[in-house]
Amino acid sequence: MKAAPVRLIVPRLPFWPKLSAEEQAVVSERAVVRRFGKGQLVSSNSSECLGIVFILEGEIRVSMTSDDGREVSLYHARKDEVCVSTASCVIRQLTFDTAVVAERDTSLLVVPAMVCARLMESNVHVRAFVFESETERFSQAVRAIQLMLFKRFDQRLASYLVSHFERSGSDEIRKTQEEIARDVNSAREVVARMLREFADKGLVEIRRGLIKLHNVDGLRKIL
Repeated sequence: MKAAPVRLIVPRLPFWPKLSAEEQAVVSERAVVRRFGKGQLVSSNSSECLGIVFILEGEIRVSMTSDDGREVSLYHARKDEVCVSTASCVIRQLTFDTAVVAERDTSLLVVPAMVCARLMESNVHVRAFVFESETERFSQAVRAIQLMLFKRFDQRLASYLVSHFERSGSDEIRKTQEEIARDVNSAREVVARMLREFADKGLVEIRRGLIKLHNVDGLRKIL
């Protein structure tokens, strides 16, 4: 199927109605669609500064890596959501290093960094949107760290499974245990052991590359 022209896609941007006719023309002309395969690096502080990205299809994960090489997942952005971490070069408040990776095959609408800078300078609505998005993502990152520091691992894993169900409405999580471990900032062996405990209690069923939730209310009681 032939991809839709960018000019037909840009109106999906949340701040599009707040742009002037001139600003809309600039975004329509300069925005591009970029595609990334599963596991491919989308952006990092050592790579090009993309700008603001809008997820057309797929999912991206934002993480930090410590000096000793330990990776910490901060948050995910999914279809019809915006990520501003990819525009750190034009957002002075983003002072920490992050990496953005495609969790699966992903298509992004990219508003280039220089266009973002121009919009943030000239349009208060865009500036407010970026700061609001930044605040929301920062809150998600803080929550991820709080879970690591203050919650037992069974609570962290149960929270992850319940959140998936509430967000997607599906009782199936099509991820490997290695991928789940990365999402909850733990080791695969720890995730495997806890999933077996959940399975023994009838809360989940473990299949190859898939976790099926049998008792979401039971998982909620662990939280």
